[in-house]
Amino acid sequence: MPTSSWIAFLSLSQLSLVVHAKSLWSTQPAGFVDIIRTAYPIGNGQLAALPFGEPGSEKLNLNRDSLWNGGPFENASYNGGNPNFSVASTLPGIRDWIFRNGTGNVTTLMGSDDNYGSYQVLGNLSVSLQGISDATGYKRSLDLGTGIHTTTFNTANVSFTTAVFCSYPDSVCVYQVNSTATLPRIDIYFDNLQADSSLVKSSCSTSSKSALFSGITQADIGMIYKAEARVIESAKSVSCSNTTGTLSIIPSNNQHSLSLVISAGTNYDATKGTAAHNYSFKGEDPSNYVSKTVAKAASKTFKTLRKNHLADFSALINTFTLSLPDPLGSANKETATVISAYNTTENSHTDPWLESLLFDYSRYLFISSSRDNSLPPNLQGKWAYGLSNAWGGDYHSNINLQMNHWVADQTGLGDLQSALWSYMAETWAPRGSETAKLLYNAPGWVVHDEMNIFGHTGMKTGDEYWADYPAAASWLMQHVADYYDYSRDETWLKNTGYPLLKAISEFWLSQLQKDVYFNDGTLVVNPCSSPEHGPTTFGCTHYQQLIHAVFTSTLQAARTLSTDNTLQNTLQSTLTTLDKGLHISPLTQIQEWKIYFPAYENTTHRHLSNLIGWYPGSSLSSYLSGYTNSTISTAVRNTLIARGPGIIDSNAGWEKVWRAACWARLNDTEMSYGELRLAVGNNFAGNALSMYSGKNEPFQIDANFGFGGAVLGMLVVDLPVGVEGEGEELEGMRTVVLGPAIPGEWAGGKVQGLRVRGGGVLDFEWDVDGVVVSAAWKVKGVEALRIVNVKGEVLL
Repeated sequence: MPTSSWIAFLSLSQLSLVVHAKSLWSTQPAGFVDIIRTAYPIGNGQLAALPFGEPGSEKLNLNRDSLWNGGPFENASYNGGNPNFSVASTLPGIRDWIFRNGTGNVTTLMGSDDNYGSYQVLGNLSVSLQGISDATGYKRSLDLGTGIHTTTFNTANVSFTTAVFCSYPDSVCVYQVNSTATLPRIDIYFDNLQADSSLVKSSCSTSSKSALFSGITQADIGMIYKAEARVIESAKSVSCSNTTGTLSIIPSNNQHSLSLVISAGTNYDATKGTAAHNYSFKGEDPSNYVSKTVAKAASKTFKTLRKNHLADFSALINTFTLSLPDPLGSANKETATVISAYNTTENSHTDPWLESLLFDYSRYLFISSSRDNSLPPNLQGKWAYGLSNAWGGDYHSNINLQMNHWVADQTGLGDLQSALWSYMAETWAPRGSETAKLLYNAPGWVVHDEMNIFGHTGMKTGDEYWADYPAAASWLMQHVADYYDYSRDETWLKNTGYPLLKAISEFWLSQLQKDVYFNDGTLVVNPCSSPEHGPTTFGCTHYQQLIHAVFTSTLQAARTLSTDNTLQNTLQSTLTTLDKGLHISPLTQIQEWKIYFPAYENTTHRHLSNLIGWYPGSSLSSYLSGYTNSTISTAVRNTLIARGPGIIDSNAGWEKVWRAACWARLNDTEMSYGELRLAVGNNFAGNALSMYSGKNEPFQIDANFGFGGAVLGMLVVDLPVGVEGEGEELEGMRTVVLGPAIPGEWAGGKVQGLRVRGGGVLDFEWDVDGVVVSAAWKVKGVEALRIVNVKGEVLL
């Protein structure tokens, strides 16, 4: 394990662990022209904001997670990208051609992406304090332990403090300004200068002390959205400009604080995305919801709102703690400075404090963007500043949506994935069942690579290598299986998890074909396209590994629930003949396709689709296809070496953290840590949000979540047991390895609150070399486990 030069001069007792809550902070406001790389995000799942923090002129860039343009709101005949009639009759010909020639095409299955739409910004809320100039002593910060954004500054011998947070319990964002002197006049108003002025309206009300905003995404027929910011406290006077919609507050004498509650809503309703509702997704006008929500919140004091928020937020963020040393004193430096100084060259200092900050940030962002009443986080989480965002700010599901959930189960945030379960059940499954029939003549349901919030389940028109991806839901079923494995909530499994698993298994049972190309007696997918790479063919490694996993998970769930005996038998027999997706190439790599395609195999492509069964899956185990562990691990290693560090193709952050996690599972600390550092140095902006290509926009949140997942991969290997007990050791005791790839740079660190499969929770610590030396149960799970360190020494 590599050890930084500074460690050589420090004993374990001298290493100062950072155990307190961490903050992002700056001595400059967020940039008006670079908001997404400088502002610190806050959110409660449904609502999200980027505070600018300008002294005396605060501006909140606001999002509501269901605010999209396009879809059935703008075209009543929108059909989710499905064809108007069945095209499944073309499948036999497609399959025959591919089996005879090795490759083919699926253009007859493609639908339309008309009115697909985009996630869009709601607008800005401005809070302007009159007469503020020449501010000194400025600081803005985001406390990851409380979810509260704060700015402080001085002017004319008066000190000001603002606090902003988005509360899940009260369904509002809350703003307060405090002053050591009587507050000046405060003007409050909404705007959206990007929107067509005929589609938005700012107004105000003196009776409710509110600034109001309303809009529609397209004249007459678009999605309706409303927002309101209401003052809590009384004031000396309140006035309203009918022209600008500005609410002006003159505080009372000796009034030192003023608070606002902010709510927003749309007329989107996910429960209306069914055939019975003509897939309209249209709910009620949001005016009533918004006004009732702010009225209820405004009846409470700021102190009570803050208390409610902290009780909720702290209970979540404190379920897991990663403590690492701060050898460079980075906690006392501006975040952008620390990130800018972070150098990934071989001989540079590392910064464990920054790495632990980014891990905490991944959990913070998940708490702020995924709740039981929200949509799941999209490509930009919930933070977008445009009317049309990169890739529509949608749900890409060949790595991105999945990576968004990597940090949840093991750190005590698994329940927050309910947003994902609802999204799949309400938005994917209804229209997806029609897609399954129209394209594949199949039971169950199916979706493809790119999805909006309007049930776009059809195959988009475009290049087949990305459009042809009916395996999206199969990958998401891994998250379904994992949630049950960590929670052991059988009620959830029966009502939510198993119906999802069963439907996807039924789809694939109807689609598998006997391989008549190799005539080896196995069942394969035909047609298939490995995500964004290579030809349309059959037996794609990625698909075969995923189907093996979903069949296994469904079979285990059915056995747990003692249900569907016929399906159990079918799955069991199918698993015996299914091609498991493990073929070693002449280059001693994991082949990406069952046919060896030399032109594509040895490339630096960004995706690691042929390693889905290595990480985040687990089907690449010794029981597959008769290979030994060493043969598989060697092939995985060679594949990773060939794919390179994730710079040449796209230079995206997500491809680096995926590689880091794969290397960690190989117990290769140097390579894993190197990839993690490469992602930080190349892709994380000054506000610690990850950018897609280098540090250049667009912002894409997956690497933020994936960073947390990769760190977890370095901290623990906790693999599930196969359907016939594969992976069990020592008379049925499953082994969990703590610290498979902890770098020496994290010397003397510790973890509190790690979740393991079976419902257990444990704490552990490691020495200066990164070897775990002690572990203790906080909660014992339902199964006996053998807990060891990277040396194989038994800890529990």
